[in-house]
Amino acid sequence: MATDSPSGPDGYVHESPFAKLLDMRVTDPDDGSSTVIMPINPGHLQQAGRVQGGIVVALADYALFRAVKALLKPGEATTTIEIKINFLAPAEKGELTATAKIISPGRRVMVGEMEVKDQDGKLIAQGLGTYLVIQPRNQP
Repeated sequence: MATDSPSGPDGYVHESPFAKLLDMRVTDPDDGSSTVIMPINPGHLQQAGRVQGGIVVALADYALFRAVKALLKPGEATTTIEIKINFLAPAEKGELTATAKIISPGRRVMVGEMEVKDQDGKLIAQGLGTYLVIQPRNQP
């Protein structure tokens, strides 16, 4: 399981190569909620000049992962087992902010809500996701 890297000069954490690739910037507390900011860059846009839907889903899913991660016990890992996103408005420029909170912190399965907003606070997408908590394997 990846561990947080130290903050960069901008004060943000890029936890994984994937998060760094999309320039997802973590600013969340360790309380079962999360905030992840992603500046929109030209590589995020589809042919019509709007952020491609999969990028929005990835941002929402990453925010939910961060919220789940804060609740894991030592040695536990996690993976997405279901995600549903409703796209409500297009995004074209500026930055997107995904927030997530856990609404059911089960021992084996956690469920959380996600929202993605643009820099003006306009709701771009809203979703619900389910994560499996993977218990550590017994060492021989």
